[in-house]
Amino acid sequence: MKRIIALLLAALLMVSCALADVALRGYDAKSGYVYVTLGQCPQDADGGVEPIVWRVLSVEDGRAYLLSEYVLEARPIHSDYQEYANKPTNKKKPGFNGDFTQTEMSRYLCGDFAQNCFTDDERAMLTPDDTFGLFFLASDADLKNKAYGFTSNESRKAWGTPYALANGLFKYGSQRGGHSPYWTRSQSSSDARHARCIKSKGELGRINVITLDEGMRPACYLSLSASEISGGTGTLDDPYTFTLIPPTVMED
Repeated sequence: MKRIIALLLAALLMVSCALADVALRGYDAKSGYVYVTLGQCPQDADGGVEPIVWRVLSVEDGRAYLLSEYVLEARPIHSDYQEYANKPTNKKKPGFNGDFTQTEMSRYLCGDFAQNCFTDDERAMLTPDDTFGLFFLASDADLKNKAYGFTSNESRKAWGTPYALANGLFKYGSQRGGHSPYWTRSQSSSDARHARCIKSKGELGRINVITLDEGMRPACYLSLSASEISGGTGTLDDPYTFTLIPPTVMED
């Protein structure tokens, strides 16, 4: 029995050492993406909760830029396109001229989504963006960034969860690939009432911000100093999992 226990402890030590040696990386042209899970939200058609899978776009400055692998919900960016489009100086109806931080989408991501889909420890593992907070949408520039793996229209396509599809998310036909459109946080330069989004071929286009069946694909930053890998191999089938590194307690 003592020998068995010793072998088990040795195996656990080897696994711990192996995980300690693992370092996150961003997209690589040869190896593709690394995948992680963090948080959980309704994803099954009947509302069953599953871990949220993220792809790692980049790792720099002590943080990993994460983008949800799937389109999680159907949700408009803002319910009032005039308020979204108009400038604050508009005398008839002042607006916020496409400032994403003022949208209902941003308030939802940093409010109910953050509170309901993540534990205190999970939120503590994130680094808030200086402008957008804990959660936000990728920009149109992000989705054209080859360093993030977006090298073609096909690479920008994303698929909705069964929950999202059952609750209003638009889905393109099978001849197009069965993927779904999703928002960016970027305002259209050709129509201020519109935001940039992904279209049927994976190309960037635009649509009115009040559109109900457009998808939400969140992004966030994982703090490398506040999190450590606790399991998984980093593949889509076996994503890395994380635990919180407790803050160092300063002694008097």
